This record gives sequence, structure tokens and C-alpha cells, in this order.
Amino acid sequence: MISVYRDGDDGLQATDGFPPGSWIHVEEPGEEEIERLHAELGVPRTFLAAALDPREVARTDTQRDFHLIIVRAPYDFGESERAPYRTVPLAMISGAEHFITISRHPVDFVHDLNYDYDEAELHTRRANRMILAILGVVGHWFLHYLEELDRRMDDVEDRLVDSIENSEMLELLRYEKSLIYMKTGLEWNDAMVRHLQERPHFDWSDDDRQLLRDVQIEYRQAFHMAATMQAVLGEMTDAFASLISNNLNVVMKFLAAITIVLTIPALITTVYGMNVPLPGESNPQMFAFVLALSAAIAAVVAWWFRRQGWLSFHVRARREDKGLTSTPNAHDGDD
Repeated sequence: MISVYRDGDDGLQATDGFPPGSWIHVEEPGEEEIERLHAELGVPRTFLAAALDPREVARTDTQRDFHLIIVRAPYDFGESERAPYRTVPLAMISGAEHFITISRHPVDFVHDLNYDYDEAELHTRRANRMILAILGVVGHWFLHYLEELDRRMDDVEDRLVDSIENSEMLELLRYEKSLIYMKTGLEWNDAMVRHLQERPHFDWSDDDRQLLRDVQIEYRQAFHMAATMQAVLGEMTDAFASLISNNLNVVMKFLAAITIVLTIPALITTVYGMNVPLPGESNPQMFAFVLALSAAIAAVVAWWFRRQGWLSFHVRARREDKGLTSTPNAHDGDD
């Protein structure tokens, strides 16, 4: 899908065709749309191929009058994926008359750009300004998704306290994979921004260079945040693996104690069920006496087990008010 935008009184506004000075945003392009970008705008095929390569790293390149910048942007692939949050390549191509962005996945740029920047700061005819704005929005996406990951990890931690199964541990493993993808993307982006500042053809002003440094600081902040979360997650995984094993031992201890308590009445009644002469078998009160004796001995054993702490099984109430927050828009994720 190809969308075209120009400067408007209220920010970016959609337009038709490819007028000079416009921003052309391409999502999930087909072969016909790729061929149209090459034929009508002259975009190099190598740039188009790089933009759609899911393994492309963050980098810059130049061919003829076109300059390519690829940044890794976070993306939500959904709960069915083994790593729900990853990063995808987002290509920005600056030409003589057009600014082009290409992504294999749908990303909601316009809403965030209009929200974060006013019409005086954002100009589609100024590729430099669009590049800086998009890099800034990508940084905000990283921070947003890292905060979402942190909330989800807190929720899993609450559920792990009483868990004896592997589902929560597997969920933590999925989030650890997401953190690794996020860290790698941020590291690539930081190196790309450093290289971008040195490219002379963009003719960065002093204000532009300051904004680039701000973007770089934001990427580094997100990188260190992801690294800290990964370290905490590793320690937490080890601790809760032991906790799950301990919870299982508590359950087994409780069940073993209950089995012993119930075995005593079964043993006494089995003896008095034998087909041999037994004391008091002719007494009509013997049945009640056997039942009372069985219950008394079972109660004494249960009391002793309870005193020793072998018959305690406490299940903590779940805190339902700390459920998962809603997942972010589809514009934040990775490949």
C-alpha cells in the first residue's frame, strides 16, 4: 500500500500522485508497487530490496542522487509468536524531490508524527527534518514497548509465586528473547546514528546535530533499560525455577501426609474385616467403637503432622487487579 502526504495546516495531510516535496510511505508493497517506485521515481532496486529484507541491519548508503537510511523499529508480532516483540527494518530513502519510507509491516507513522511534532517542525519537503522526526518516534516506540514488557514480567512474577507448572517460565523465556532482539536493534541503531552524523550530503545544521544527539541518547537509554531488564530476568528465572520445584515439593508433602492419615482408618477397618474370630465381634457397639477409634487415631496423627508443618498447604489468593495491560499498536515490533 502506498500513501502520499504533504504539509498541511494541521500537520501531515494525505494527497494524490507523487507531487514534488511529498512524503511517500509504503507498507507491505507488492511487486507492482515496487516496480512503480523504481519506474516513476527512479529508486534503485538495491535500495528497495534492502528495505524489504527482514534481516537487514541499521545502516546508511548512497547511490546516485538517492540516500538510504535503514533503522530497526520495534514491532508487536502477537502473543502466538515465540518472541512477541522483535524489530523490523524501516527504510528511509531521500531523493532530489521526494522522501520515501518503506516497511514490510504496517506502521502508524502519521499519528505519532502529528502528535509529537507541530506543523512548524515537520516538513515533508525537508528530508533532514523527516529523518530526525522518524528516528525520534522509533526511539519512543522502543521505550514504550520496553515498559510494556516490564509490566508483563511483573504480572508473570506474581503468578509464579504459587506456580508448579512450566507455563510461566516459558512465558518469561519468550520475553527474554524479545529483550535480546530489542537490545540488538538498539545497538545497530546507535551505530547507524553515529555514522549518519558524519554524512556530509545531509548538510546537518547545528540544531539538527543536537536533535541527532538527543535521538542517540534515547537509543542508549533504551539499550541500557533493556540490558537491565534482561539481567533482572535472568536472575529471576533462576530463583523462580527453584521456587517452582519447592512448590511441587510442598504439594507432594501435603499429599503424602493426607495419604498416611487416611491409611490409618483403612488399616483398622481392614483388620476387623477379616474372616477370623476377633475381640468384641459379638458386641453390637463394636462397629461404632471401631469407627470412633479410627477417627481418633487419624485425628491425632493429623494433629501431629500439622504441628510438624507437614500438613500445611497454603495457596495465595491471586491478585486479579494486576492483569496484563492492553497491547500497543501494531506499529512497534521486530523480525
